[in-house]
Amino acid sequence: MKVIKSFVISLAAVSLLTACGGNDKETNEVKVRNVMTVLPLNRQEAAVKNFSGVVKENSTVSLSFRTPGQIMRILVKEGAHVSKGQLLATLDTKDYQLQVDAAQTQYDQLKNEVERMRKLHEANSLSGNDFEKATSGLEQLRIKLQNAKNQLSYTQLTAPVSGTIQKVNFEPSEMVSAGLPVIDLIDTRSIEVDVNIPNDVYRFLSNTTEAYCIAAGERYNLHKKSVLAKADANQLFTVKYTIDGQLSPGVNVDVYIEVGGGLTVSGLSIPAHAIFEDGGKTYVWVVEQGNIVKRHAITVNKVDSEGMAVVESGLSATDQVVKAGVKALHEGDKVKIVTQHNTNVGDLL
Repeated sequence: MKVIKSFVISLAAVSLLTACGGNDKETNEVKVRNVMTVLPLNRQEAAVKNFSGVVKENSTVSLSFRTPGQIMRILVKEGAHVSKGQLLATLDTKDYQLQVDAAQTQYDQLKNEVERMRKLHEANSLSGNDFEKATSGLEQLRIKLQNAKNQLSYTQLTAPVSGTIQKVNFEPSEMVSAGLPVIDLIDTRSIEVDVNIPNDVYRFLSNTTEAYCIAAGERYNLHKKSVLAKADANQLFTVKYTIDGQLSPGVNVDVYIEVGGGLTVSGLSIPAHAIFEDGGKTYVWVVEQGNIVKRHAITVNKVDSEGMAVVESGLSATDQVVKAGVKALHEGDKVKIVTQHNTNVGDLL
């Protein structure tokens, strides 16, 4: 009886091993993946250099009253956008209005007297010297009246340019002197982007063909405005660009300068969608001998507007780079290279 049990157990073990052997055979079957490849193209073009830049306002204007007095009203708040000529603040006008009224009364009175004296002078009843003294006195009163009117107008503070209120330094009822900054206004008529560049780029800056910046995923074209010809303590030169569009002052942007002349970049061009990243490094799949794929680490200089990447190192012109089917591959996979068909629009397999 024990012999029969041992035979049954042995038979079951053999059957189990036979079943496992069958599964291993299926597992070891090599799956060939279809891919499309491309040969890198030689490429030489102007170098694109990347720098950090900062958006700056054209200038900040400190606004003040041209006459002293007590502030009556502040009509704007910090951060508000104002237009050129907009009223921002006013002083108490009572004393200045009294000066205008007094000067106006004196002027009107003397003007009437001069008119009467004119008639006497024309009738030869008044000497020319007396008449000239009267007209001279009238002119002095006219100037005094105009000065009083000017002082009255100086009690109103208006925006000299369109911009944004950066800071309000006083409150209503406070006394201010003439020329004391009351409101700081950011001039937003012309926003600039400042970028510091090293000497090796500065030397070829006259050959700049294009410059742009990226902010929050948006591209803005830049136009060179001025260059400071003296390097700072860090041996950097400051370049100022005007910008097509509006960005808030103080924003940091990525600036790209395309420099020709002596600065060129040579490399191989491949479709950007052939590139993948792993562990912080950049790779492509290359079909090698026996149609086995190996990943090659590469260095990418830039990706152009047509979706082509310029590779500086890691590839040769004879490498067959996988351009479709990239995501499904693993190191050492066997592949079959297929060609594009009319039904495979966009190189999608």
